[in-house]
Amino acid sequence: MNQGYRLSLEHADQRRYRSGAWQTGSPLEGSRVSDILAALEGQLQAHRGEYVRLVGIDPRAKRRVLEATIQRP
Repeated sequence: MNQGYRLSLEHADQRRYRSGAWQTGSPLEGSRVSDILAALEGQLQAHRGEYVRLVGIDPRAKRRVLEATIQRP
């Protein structure tokens, strides 16, 4: 975030996870780290029991710089 990257989430149930068909979630918006962490916690609760992946996007190059699974069922 400090490097200008945008953060977003993707989620998948077990069937979609096995086939690699992730669903795009909402971007994590906020100007402070605490705002983004609060939004992240809310999204993790909303997708409890699913796989959740954090995605970092470089808006200048328009490419992903991070894909990390942060929650598993």
